[in-house]
Order: sequence, then structure tokens, then C-alpha cells
Amino acid sequence: MSNTIPIKIKHSGKVYPIEINLNETGSKLKLQISSLTNVPTDRQKVLVRGGPLKDEVLLNEVGIKSGQTIMVLGTPLEDIIKNEDNKSIQFIEDKKGTELINSSNIDLPSGLINLGNTCYLNSSIQLLNTIDELKEDLSKSDVNSSNDNNNALIYNIRALFKKMNDDEEKKVTPLNFLTSVRNCFPQFQERSREGFYKQQDAEEAYSQILNSLLNKFPNLKKYFEIEFKTEIKCLEDSNEEIKYGIEDSLKLNCHINSQINFLNDGLKNGLKEIIEKHNDNLNRNAKYEISRKIIKLPKYLTINFVRFYWKRETGKKAKIMRKVQFPFQLDIMELIDDNEKKEKLIKSRDLISKIEKENEEEFRQIKKLKPNQELTTREQFNNQNEELKKMRNKFDLKFKEMIKGLDNSTLNEGENPSSLYELIGIIAHQGASAESGHYQAFIKDENDLSGERWYKFNDDIVTIINKDKIAALAGGSEGDSALVLLYKGVGI
Repeated sequence: MSNTIPIKIKHSGKVYPIEINLNETGSKLKLQISSLTNVPTDRQKVLVRGGPLKDEVLLNEVGIKSGQTIMVLGTPLEDIIKNEDNKSIQFIEDKKGTELINSSNIDLPSGLINLGNTCYLNSSIQLLNTIDELKEDLSKSDVNSSNDNNNALIYNIRALFKKMNDDEEKKVTPLNFLTSVRNCFPQFQERSREGFYKQQDAEEAYSQILNSLLNKFPNLKKYFEIEFKTEIKCLEDSNEEIKYGIEDSLKLNCHINSQINFLNDGLKNGLKEIIEKHNDNLNRNAKYEISRKIIKLPKYLTINFVRFYWKRETGKKAKIMRKVQFPFQLDIMELIDDNEKKEKLIKSRDLISKIEKENEEEFRQIKKLKPNQELTTREQFNNQNEELKKMRNKFDLKFKEMIKGLDNSTLNEGENPSSLYELIGIIAHQGASAESGHYQAFIKDENDLSGERWYKFNDDIVTIINKDKIAALAGGSEGDSALVLLYKGVGI
């Protein structure tokens, strides 16, 4: 018996006929309503038996009947944006009594308003906004908003970054950027039957935008490009000579199967593949194995969890829910080719690890210090921050001295001198399909000297979360699962 039934949604005097699956949750229905009414899911009040519909409840538990009309309350996105633009600016000193705003909110970075299923773009641009070299080249560029689609895209990214990094802008509307993306990449123009723009794959958007930026600023490629030595051998013809070559890529793929529990295992899985091609000796198609080993590591390492696959039965990209744990500090020595450079990377890694252990011990000592009761909480916090700054400066100095003492003759600019990386950003996906659900970005606060604070970007809503919450993005359910990880070379 089918659990799909027709119902009607009534919002602002308009009625929308839709079909729902009673086995799905309230959050899935809200996504359907959002695509019809343009009311963001977090601003909807869906009235069902027992009160407003909750995100986690199953639809078959709230007594929805076939043909029923359900009332929805909420302001459409275009009206929200209009209201935000018309608000007068208020200052802390103008507020009275309980109206005083929390000062911690002032320091939060800018969020991006969702313009209708655009969370995949918002999370992608938040991740790109962490890359200093990219922002620097954009700010220096003289690109203009010409009729050329690629130039217009770069121009609008530069303008968007400028707004996002302006202390006065806390909620930015990325309308010009969105238009440029859709003009450059037609796949992001796809619409639903009702005429609304569809949700898209954030990893695809991130990769397309990064490629456009690197084409405009080719000198930046050295900070992202991974080089591999490839080995291709025929599995059915031992007489055929093994072929070697060189490849490059802007990302590592973590392929997930039933045996993959940890990121490194998935990365190793992603560096081998079986293909079929013609074998001249056998005069037929045969199976070949392609193996890759890394020969050059960039400053920034992008990792893609291959969580989406094409499901023929539904004609959609389904999601692999499996939990795959990832580290805050990643060592990819196992993926590197055995050569002279590997020996130097091992030496650098061991020296960095030694410096880090000394650093961690100093950090523990600072945390153990008893607060001076004669000082205010703010003064105590400032004193601890000063000590942490001194510790970080000492670490930076030790690291620079260590690099100078190494033989870096085989390293080029933009390369990571060791195999160690620290996690600085994540794009996560919530839901069961690439064409639905919700994307969010999680970015490490580079100014937090303790290393514990992260920012969660839920479109224009920005909140502070603890490092412990990031580990929960390993997946295992329809909740937030890491899709793209951005790592940066330790100490660089």
C-alpha cells in the first residue's frame, strides 16, 4: 500500500496541490512548502493536529488525511529581504534596558540570505572566503562587470567578499553573485515543475566556482593543485608493460563503501580504480587498475566525501549515510609516493609534531592557572588571551626556524613542507538526496587562540559552536554530514 497522498497547502490566500509521503518527516514537508511559497523553512508555521508541525515528527503521526488542506503561516523571502533593507540601523547606546543586544553578536561574521534553494551556493562561498590568497588577488584585480559571463562572475565574487568582510554587513544578499553563477553554469538554472529553482550539489558548485577563479588567477593554482604519479597495469595481461604518468587534481576523493569508517581509508580507496579499455595483445577489452600516489602537496587540501550516487530507480542522486570519521589534524603520509621528497616530509612532520607537543603543554599550563580574583572576568579573559598570543607567536617563530633549517630545494612556492594538515572548514549536507535537504558551512575561527571555537553558517543565521560539535558531522543519518572538507598545511 502506497504511503503517498495528495493534500493542499494554503498560504496567503493561495492554494497549492502537492503530494506527500507519510513516512517522511516534517522538515521534508517544509522543504516542499518552501519551494512553492518561497517561505524559508525556519520561518514557517505549519498548522496540523496538535499544533505547529515539528521538524523531526513523522507525517503519519499527525493525522494528515488525503485531500486535506493545511494552513501555512510565514513571510516569503522577498518580503523578508525588503523588510531587512528598510530597517534603520540601531546602535547599542541607543537601546535601553532589556533591549541591549549581546555584544558577542557584534563580532560574528556575515551570513548570506537564502534566495530560494541557494544554501548550496551560500555554504560554498563561505568556504572560499577562508582563503586569504584568493581574497588578496580578488581585491587587487581590475576585473569589471562586462558582458562576459566569466568576468561578471569574478567581479560579483569580489563585490560579495567585500560586503561579507565589512564589519557593518551582517546579512548579505548575494543576488548579483547568484545571477552570475546561473549565467556561467546552466546546470544551476534547473527548475521544478512549479517553476522554482531546484536545490543543487554544493560540492559541484564549490568546484565550478574555484575552477573559474583559478582560471582568472592561474598563480593561485599552486596553493590547491595536488600532483600524482600514476601507474596503469592490465589485470588480465601480465605481458603488457606497466605505464607511468603524471596527473593533477584540485581535490582528493573519499570513496565510501561498507568497510570505510575513517577518512584515510576512504582516501586510499579513492586513489585506486578499475577501468575497462582495449588491450592490443588480447584484441579485446580488458580490466586495468589505475593506482595513484601523491608527489606534490599544496597549502590547501580539498577533500570530497563521495556521498551522492545516481539511483536509477528514482532518477535522482541518492545519499550514502554511512558514518565516516575525520580528524582535526590529518596526516596523509600513507598516500605519498616513495621518493626523496617523502623523506624530507617525514622529517618536517616529526619536527612539527615535536613543536606542537611543546605548544600543547604550554597551553595546558595556561589553562591550569588560577584566576586572579582581584581582576574582572573581562580582565582575566584578556590576560589569558595575551598569554595565548605569546604562545602562538613562539610557535610561529619555532616553525619558521625549523623550515629554514630544512633542505627545501625540492619544494616550490605554495607547497606544504610536511604531510600534516589542520581542518579549517566544512560544507555539510542534511537530508537524503542531493536535490533536496539543506547545506550549511562550518568554519574554524582563526582568531580564537584556544582553537575550540567554530562558526556555523546556516545561510544568514551565524552562530558559535564548540569544536566537539564538529566531530558529529561524520554522518550516519539524514542529519548534517560532512560533504567537503578544507584543510590547511600545519604551521603555514
